[in-house]
Amino acid sequence: MSKNTQHTAEGKLTPDDMLSGSQVAAVLGYNPYMTANQVLKRAFDVVSGIEPPKLDFEALHWGSTFELPIINEVAQRLGLGNPKTTFNEAFFHKDVPLAVSLDGMVKGDGQALTTDPEKNIFTMNADEIDLEGDGIIEVKLTSHELEHDLPYYRGRVQLQAQMDTVQSATGKPIRWGAVGVLYRGITLRIFVFKRDEEMIKQIRDAAVTFDAKVQKYKQADETEWYDFSNSQEAAEIFDTAEENTMNLNDHFDDKITRILEIKQDIKDLETEAEHYQAQIMAKMGDYKYANTKKFSVQWGQLNYKATPSKVVPAKPARSFRSKSLKIKEL
Repeated sequence: MSKNTQHTAEGKLTPDDMLSGSQVAAVLGYNPYMTANQVLKRAFDVVSGIEPPKLDFEALHWGSTFELPIINEVAQRLGLGNPKTTFNEAFFHKDVPLAVSLDGMVKGDGQALTTDPEKNIFTMNADEIDLEGDGIIEVKLTSHELEHDLPYYRGRVQLQAQMDTVQSATGKPIRWGAVGVLYRGITLRIFVFKRDEEMIKQIRDAAVTFDAKVQKYKQADETEWYDFSNSQEAAEIFDTAEENTMNLNDHFDDKITRILEIKQDIKDLETEAEHYQAQIMAKMGDYKYANTKKFSVQWGQLNYKATPSKVVPAKPARSFRSKSLKIKEL
């Protein structure tokens, strides 16, 4: 079977001020490594003329290097022909502000595909999926352990965004797609999906909401963020502090009071835990192990090997926003 002979993967083709297929999982809250507000801040920065940092790290290099061989292998294992891997431009959805780029596309042969563990092929959202018409191939490379259920952030949501957008842009029905994941450089698994209308509706709604926030920033210089999930996210988005004071409205008094109560509860519980732990240690004495009817307890010791002294290398001056608040009662 013939294989694609292209040697380099295409770079980013989608605009930075519009939601792209690779960002949808984060905006929907499925990506544990990126938040919706981080994606939104990137768009705000681009609107303000701030270029996003260029990504250059080892995993990205190898992801690009292996992208085309993985696409060819996915097509071959599915028993299909030579995949297309050169597109030159992004695909834009006609109904919602959403853009996607593709790793690969291949012509289906109409076969009814089922899970085949020997080939590491798994049909995910149906027992049997018809490979009818063009199908999309998305490629991922990860150091993660083998997965039986592909996470939403590892191409699962992105693939549905690609299927819907390419269908909208070309007018050709896209009914299936596959995510090829190379695990630790040694095991390729192919997760095949049919079109998921419920997820596609979520993606379209997310694209409309995201664009409304970007347009508000473009037209009125107003930032409308998503709900913040944790203090680290807030510190990354608002990464500098100006010497100004703002007045919070009264309902924040209840929130601040609750923060102080929770911190005191934690402190009290830690003190209580230390007290009980000390009692158990005193009872165990020199013993390393102890048992009750319900529990086994181990009180070991830590051993450190001798190490030579080290000179700490110099670090440049830097600043970052604190991830916790200092609170005092007025």
